[in-house]
Amino acid sequence: MDDAIKLKDVTRSELFTLLDGISGEKDLVIDPQLIKVLDHFTNFSTLKKHGTVKMLRLDDTHIDSPTKNRVYLMRPRPHLCQTVISQVRGEKKKKESHNYYLFAVPRMTQACNNLLELHGLVEEIQVSDWPLDLIPLDKDLLSLELPAAFSDFYVAGDQHDVRTVAQSLITLQSLYGKIPQVHGIGRYSAMVKDLYQILDEDQRSGSSFTYDSGVPRIDQLILLDRGCDWVTPLCAPTTYEGLLDDVFGIQNGFVEFGKNVTGKEKPVRLLLNSSSSVYADIRSRHFSAVHPFLSDLIKQLQVGYDRRHEATTVTKMKAFVTELGSLKEQHRAVETHIGACEVINREKKSKFLMKQLQVEHAALEGTDEKECLEVIEELINRQVTWLIPLRLMCLLSLASGGLKPRAYQMLKTQYIQSYGYDYVITLNRLEDMGWLKEQVEKQPQVFRTATKRLKLIPRDVENYDLADPPDTAYVFGGAYCPLSCHLAQHAILNNGWKGIDDFCQQLSNDVFTFSQAASQRTTGASKGFTVVYFVGGCTFSEVNALRYIAKKNGIQIQIITTNLCNASSMLKDVVSYN
Repeated sequence: MDDAIKLKDVTRSELFTLLDGISGEKDLVIDPQLIKVLDHFTNFSTLKKHGTVKMLRLDDTHIDSPTKNRVYLMRPRPHLCQTVISQVRGEKKKKESHNYYLFAVPRMTQACNNLLELHGLVEEIQVSDWPLDLIPLDKDLLSLELPAAFSDFYVAGDQHDVRTVAQSLITLQSLYGKIPQVHGIGRYSAMVKDLYQILDEDQRSGSSFTYDSGVPRIDQLILLDRGCDWVTPLCAPTTYEGLLDDVFGIQNGFVEFGKNVTGKEKPVRLLLNSSSSVYADIRSRHFSAVHPFLSDLIKQLQVGYDRRHEATTVTKMKAFVTELGSLKEQHRAVETHIGACEVINREKKSKFLMKQLQVEHAALEGTDEKECLEVIEELINRQVTWLIPLRLMCLLSLASGGLKPRAYQMLKTQYIQSYGYDYVITLNRLEDMGWLKEQVEKQPQVFRTATKRLKLIPRDVENYDLADPPDTAYVFGGAYCPLSCHLAQHAILNNGWKGIDDFCQQLSNDVFTFSQAASQRTTGASKGFTVVYFVGGCTFSEVNALRYIAKKNGIQIQIITTNLCNASSMLKDVVSYN
């Protein structure tokens, strides 16, 4: 959306204002997780115009630089703050003279303030906030890019980022006007809603009230707590974009391809968004439909190149030269994506992949539990990558409402024996999160209810058309329509939870809908759009599914998330959390 450009401009301007407030040259020391985020707003050449002479990565190494001013740009995490404290104290002992500044993103926390005070550095380090929240990754996709949102919310129970989410809704209103309808489900969604209402009231009663009180462009906001659907992110992606993330890892909207894709020694970093017409056409397709599409596109490009033979006049030659740049750009993009497809094919041609998919599909359908357990046991005994059997164990447990006590103990014991006692803590954490548990008699199986009540499993999986899919199940190979996206679709089309409110109460005790006074859209006014906001993380499969829903229903959906995640990143967060 056009306002994404405005959002970038405002955010960029705020950073430049902070930098210009420090007279003289300065070194910019950046939190590693913000380096690629910063690329969405500015570059080093532009930063140099604002006095930056060096850009350095924040780590434990000593910074050897004579520059008088040093600026730390970082998210206020205690371990990063401790790194800054160690560097400053070390330099003070060596009698090195610097002026220290800390730009906290999006705002300083009390925990970090306490650390500075504990080490006596409150006067030594000048702290400012860079209120970065919504980061435009594409026209229809905004993210807070909070990589620790999942582990903070669901592993640690840390709620400090609830304010960041609520504040981003205020930012949203400043761009699009008052949000008239809000629907939500889940504990953290309810927390966000409560704090958003407080912040909104404070803003309207204060001097900083800025949003347009006219006709709102947002029709409704849907807040989805990640904790209401754990099954979807644990399913293996089958869209091109989902597989790119799974195989190469998409970080802050960028992917890095090595020699195996490009044939070049130096890695190539590619921004993935709709500015590339080739990528926009293939990203949401099922992987099996991508290569045929690219093959057809190559033929079309060749037809374009052949038009040079028709350029017999100066006018026609000028027209061809104008078109040539676009043809070459598309050709490079096609070559790159064909290379990526070939790598994905090689990665996925494991003899165990089909077994994994069989377990996944059986778990979703609620069939062949004995066979599922046998395959998981085989994977554990063969000591394949630790992530694979752990993901399947969690998926089977979540989809089945828990594992039978004997099977549960057997898998736990074998997993620890194969991968080591370090994973005892991981398994305990997964138990606390409800991802792994024993079945309890007469306990309702919520996911089984969902698949039947909401018809999430297609009737004829074997004849499912992946090239021209009838529903969102194509993002998982025709096996399952993502629950989270089905909830969003229902809320969009029915203006709330009416018709499934009783089921929603099984997912969470926190289910809500409320209206806010706003000007009504008049006949002939431009169509509004719906915001679907994932609190706690969203997968590319869900992004693809929501794009399908928007296209099929002729509506506009703006997707917002605290972070983009997948099964691998979530399980790694559980393992590494300290």
